[in-house]
Amino acid sequence: MDESGQARCDGGGPPDRGLLFLWMKMRPIRFMLRLVALMIGLALFGAVGLGQQAEAAPYCALGKPVVFAGVNWDSGEFITEVMREILSRGFGCRTQTLPGNSETLEQATADNDVQIFAEEWVSRSDIWKKAAAAGQVLGVGHPFVGAVEGWYVPTYLIQGDAARHIEAAAPHLRTVEQLAEPRYVALFRDPEQPGKGRFLNCPSGWTCEGVNTAKLHAYGLDQAYVDFRPGTGTAMDAAITSAYLQGLPVLFYYWSPSPIVGKLKLIRLVEPPYTPGCYKDLTSKDGQHTHGCAAPPAEIDYGVSTPFASAAPDLVAVLKRATLPLDVLNANLVEMSDSRRDASDQAIRFLKRRGDIWRAWVDPLTASRIEASLNDGGAAAAARARAQPFPPGLTFSIRKPVNDAVAALVTEHGAAFRTASGALLWVVVLLDGVLAHTPWWLLIAVFMGLAWLGSRKIVLSVVIGALMFVVGLLGLWSLMLQTLTLMLVSSLISLAIGLPLGVAVAKARWVRVVVMPALDIMQTMPSFVYLIPALMLFGLGKVPAILATIIYAVAPMIRLTALGIDLVDPEIKEAATAFGVTPWQMLFGVELPLARPSIMAGVNQTIMLALSMVVVASMIGARGLGEQVLNGIQTLDVGQGLEAGIGIVILAVVLDRITQGFGRSPKRGGEG
Repeated sequence: MDESGQARCDGGGPPDRGLLFLWMKMRPIRFMLRLVALMIGLALFGAVGLGQQAEAAPYCALGKPVVFAGVNWDSGEFITEVMREILSRGFGCRTQTLPGNSETLEQATADNDVQIFAEEWVSRSDIWKKAAAAGQVLGVGHPFVGAVEGWYVPTYLIQGDAARHIEAAAPHLRTVEQLAEPRYVALFRDPEQPGKGRFLNCPSGWTCEGVNTAKLHAYGLDQAYVDFRPGTGTAMDAAITSAYLQGLPVLFYYWSPSPIVGKLKLIRLVEPPYTPGCYKDLTSKDGQHTHGCAAPPAEIDYGVSTPFASAAPDLVAVLKRATLPLDVLNANLVEMSDSRRDASDQAIRFLKRRGDIWRAWVDPLTASRIEASLNDGGAAAAARARAQPFPPGLTFSIRKPVNDAVAALVTEHGAAFRTASGALLWVVVLLDGVLAHTPWWLLIAVFMGLAWLGSRKIVLSVVIGALMFVVGLLGLWSLMLQTLTLMLVSSLISLAIGLPLGVAVAKARWVRVVVMPALDIMQTMPSFVYLIPALMLFGLGKVPAILATIIYAVAPMIRLTALGIDLVDPEIKEAATAFGVTPWQMLFGVELPLARPSIMAGVNQTIMLALSMVVVASMIGARGLGEQVLNGIQTLDVGQGLEAGIGIVILAVVLDRITQGFGRSPKRGGEG
């Protein structure tokens, strides 16, 4: 205030108290307005910036995973892992694989659930051709060129092998047409159907499986040869390797590049020359299949989904250039197989050693990043080692000695195992023949009679007969008989082993101490662990399937037999002892009769577990309902899988009710 009482506005002194109050009150408001304006400006700028960044950013920078088809053959696995390493190390991509068979994965690529199919055999896949015609997928480059496929036999069959003392069994065999001659049908005799030869086809669900089946028909060989389909590629490789190590005749389909063709001496049989019309007919499910021919020059692409090709042109450009020399690919596959190394480790070894090949696939900056990442492998390994909860220096592996032991066993004693296999197979073939020649109505009557004997219930017997009739109506009768044979032989052997061993467990403490841990291992060890050794020792088919089923199904018979004897009332045994019974009389006259409900429960569980193995058994070539379920899974044929599944359920219900009826304790006189 000046002397006149007016407020000063020159700023030379302190402001008026009212103005000061107003100014102080306005400061927070002005600050908030400026802050809001600043935030709006930053938000607008960020939105524009983010929009520009999203438009310009590569596919992987957006955090999207690149999903590869998890194919299950060696060359496909190796190429997939090579490209995964390049995309992750060079472009920072997050990659993963989706496992499945080729048809399932081709459909997944068309649906963009899979972005990259690293080894797509374009020429033989109807699914891929239809998806390509619809614009859903593209072929953008060749993982390798010069691939071949066809029907092979070991070289020693035609030329002999002096080093292994093998004489040529088919010195004049050159062409596929010659396979129709009786001498060659007998040479490649199928153990389960001795009147026919055996052709080892692709696993069910692979696209080559349908083509080879069509060729068998076109060459007029479908009546002379069994179209034998192993359930998995691993089973197929194991069967070929086992036969080769033992010098046995084997006729099979295969392809190159692959470790089998790379390390075994094989001869490809000559087929009629390729013509487009012939091969189109062979690859079509609706074809007539009247003329066979060789496959065309293999057209193998990196298959990608169309949305991925549009969103990731930089990654697609890499695939277009990423072609592996065939000799280099074969060498890596053989090394991977011989060293039992997984595809990921082999891919890293390839990248470290063959920069002269892969550097041409990417730009120099990306190549430098990949090399830096590979050279930093020691530090990365050390970091992983530090992160591991158990010291790596204290670990060891039994993998190599076990593999060496199995290989030596197959080479040196394979003939003995095959002889034992032949004896068991004779029983299987005999039972198969008996069931196949039994009239369907008589077999249904037998099942109804067994149901009535066990339960004394007419209604249950009629239901059992009706269920078995439904199996026939579904067209599953022959397949059901094959499954029934497998289950009956496995169950009978399991009962023959389990009953006396269960008695021994109940009677001798030292037997219990030894057997019970073994049963724990048998019941918890995945069945696939012993399927492959059994396959290599006994060959594809029902014999290794029966052995695997016995290992899985015998345990409840042993346990429940022992339990039933343990639960026999001690007072009853004391009374029997007082009458002077011998130990054998005690066992057969007192303990086993009183333990019958528990023993029959063991029989029931053994049969059910044996039946539950039918799908697993089909993976090593056991025919029947399980094979149909596996086919349905691998070919996306829901109806086929459901039909066979219904057949398995019906068979399980029928056998369960029959065995339960015999397992019930007999009613004493006077009881209702």
